[in-house]
Amino acid sequence: MDRVRRFTGRVSVAYFTMEIAFDPAVPSYSGGLGILAGDAARSAADLGLPMVFVTLASRAGYLHQVVDAKGVQHDHPQPWDPAGMAEPLSAMIAVTIDGR
Repeated sequence: MDRVRRFTGRVSVAYFTMEIAFDPAVPSYSGGLGILAGDAARSAADLGLPMVFVTLASRAGYLHQVVDAKGVQHDHPQPWDPAGMAEPLSAMIAVTIDGR
């Protein structure tokens, strides 16, 4: 732990991820990398590391997919409100993706 503490306060790490699984109630796209990011966040918090985790949050959510008895897939919207699961911070940035 002393090796970690000597960096605390001098080094900050930003972890950028497409999704992060920090609560089962938060919808995710596929889960694998989101689970890894969530585990990294929990470990960083347990160790008291100066890290911030940045992820995308779609208010539209993802699709809930159901396959019927004939094998046909049906997609249903699965909206959610990120504000109910996160604490807003005063810092804001804008990121241009595909010209938008």
